Amino acid sequence: MVGVLSLLWLIPFVGALIVWGIGTSQRAAKFIALGFSLVEMVLATSLLLAMINPGWAFVLGAPTATPPPTGPPFVPLFYMERFGGWKDYGFNYIVGVDGLSVPLIWLTALLTTLAIVFHWDEEQRPRAFFGLFMFLEMALVGVFQALDFILFAVFWELVLLPMFFLIGIWGGPNRRYAALKFLIFTHVGFVIMLLSMFTLYWTASASVNAAVYGVNAPTLDMTAFLHGALRHATGSGIVYLTLGAQIPIFAAFLFGFIVKLPSVPFHTWLPDAHVEAPTGGSVLLAGVLLKMGGYGIFRINLGMLPDAARSLWWVLAILGTVSMVYAAFVCLAQTDLKRLIAYSSVGHMGFVLLGASSLTVIGVQGGIFQLFNHGIITAILFMLAGSVKHSTGTRDIPELQGLARVMPQFSLILAIGFFASLGLPGLNSFWSEFMVFVGAYGSPNLDPNRRLILIPLLSIVVTAAYYLYTMQRILFGDPPEKLAKAHDLLPWERISYAVLVALVFLVGLFPLPFLGMINAYTSGSFPWLGGL
Repeated sequence: MVGVLSLLWLIPFVGALIVWGIGTSQRAAKFIALGFSLVEMVLATSLLLAMINPGWAFVLGAPTATPPPTGPPFVPLFYMERFGGWKDYGFNYIVGVDGLSVPLIWLTALLTTLAIVFHWDEEQRPRAFFGLFMFLEMALVGVFQALDFILFAVFWELVLLPMFFLIGIWGGPNRRYAALKFLIFTHVGFVIMLLSMFTLYWTASASVNAAVYGVNAPTLDMTAFLHGALRHATGSGIVYLTLGAQIPIFAAFLFGFIVKLPSVPFHTWLPDAHVEAPTGGSVLLAGVLLKMGGYGIFRINLGMLPDAARSLWWVLAILGTVSMVYAAFVCLAQTDLKRLIAYSSVGHMGFVLLGASSLTVIGVQGGIFQLFNHGIITAILFMLAGSVKHSTGTRDIPELQGLARVMPQFSLILAIGFFASLGLPGLNSFWSEFMVFVGAYGSPNLDPNRRLILIPLLSIVVTAAYYLYTMQRILFGDPPEKLAKAHDLLPWERISYAVLVALVFLVGLFPLPFLGMINAYTSGSFPWLGGL
C-alpha cells in the first residue's frame, strides 16, 4: 500500500504527466495543474498539522517515530516507508520526515500552488509550462523526504531539469546563458557531493550498518548514519567514522550544498538565473530550491558528521558572514529590482550558515527557521518584481517613481515585504534572525572574541538602508507620465499576495507551532549542541 509520503511525490508527478498528456489548451492545463496542486496542498497541510500537534492528526494518524532494531538512542523519523527490494546493491527505497523536512515540504506545496495562480494568464506553451511546475514540485518534495543516498541524489538531480527549461524557454533575453550557468554550477556541486556519498558507502557504511541494524554489509541508508552519528556524538561507544575521515567528506558535501544555497564565492549563478527566470520560476527557485542547500547542511553535515562540524564550524561562520555583509553592500548598488532581491537572498541565506556554525540550540533552530521564513518573504518579493514588470514594462528602479499613487495595493505589499525581509519585529523573519544572532553570540566557539559578532550585525544596518532607499525611490514622489496608465495588482495576483502576507503576520505573531516542530527535531537529532 502506498503511504502518505509516497503520495506526496506521486501526486505532482501524475499531475505533470496528465498536464502534458491532455492539457491541450491553456484552460485545461492550468485547471489540471491547479487541481493536483490543491490536492497536494491538502495532504501537505494534513502532514504539517499532525507534526505540530498529534491531536490534529485526523487523516494521517499520529506521527510515531520508527526506531532501529538495536534500540535507543535514535533519531526520531516519522511516517517512514521502507522497501528493500534492491538492498543487495546497497539501495533501499526509504522516505521519512521530521521537524526539519515537514515545513519545507509544506512550503513547496504552498508556493507551487501560488505560482500556478500567479501565472493564471500564461499563454506561451501552457501545457509544458504548468507541467514543469508540477514536475519540479515532485522533485523538491522527494529531496526533503528521501532517506537513502541514491534516492536523495536522484531527486536532487531531477530538480535541475524543470528549472533549466523554465529559465531557458520562458526566461528573459539572456535566458540561455542563465539556464546553462545554473545547470553547470549546480551540477558540478552535485558531482562533488556524489563523491562523498560513495566514499561513505565503500569506506564506512558496513561497520555503521552493523552497529545500527546488525547487518554487516555496505549500505546507502541515510538513517544508519543518522542513528550512528547520534550514538557516536552522545558517547555510546559505537564504531563510527574518525575525524580524519569525516573532514574531507564534510568538505565535499558542504561544497555541493553552498553552491545550491548559494554562498559567496559560488553565488554568481543566482542573480543571472533570477533575472532571466519567469516570476513563478524565481518564486520556486528562491523560495524552495535554495533551501535544499540549507536542508543538506543540517541533515548531513551536522546530522551525520558531528566531529567535523565541531572542527570546521569556523568555515561555516566565515562563509555566512561574508555572504551577509557582501550581499548587503552589493544590493546598495543595484538598479534592477529583481537583481536586488536576488542578491538579498544570498545575504539572507548567510544567516543559515551562521546559525549552523554556532552549534548552539537556539542558533541552529534559528538557521532552520530562516529557511522557512525566507521562503515566504522572497516569494512575495519576486512576485512583486513580476507584477511591476507586467504593469509598467520595467523593473529598473531609476525609472520607477511615485508608484504609491498609481499602484497603491502593490506599494502596500512592497512595504510589508521589505519590512519583513529586513527583520522588523512582529513579522516572521525577525524571530529567525534574532535567534541566529543570539546563538552565534552565545556560542562557546566565539569565546573570548564575542565582539566579532559585530561584523555580521553590520549587514542588518546595510539591509535596512538598501530597502528604505529603494522604497524611497520607487514609492514616493510624482509618477512620470509613462507610468500614469500603470495598472495595480490583478485579481489572481491578489490571491497569492493575500496568502503570503497573512503568513508573514501569522508566523511573526505566533511562531511557536513551527518552533515546536524545529525544537523536537534538534533535541532528538542534536542533543550534543551547546548553549541555550
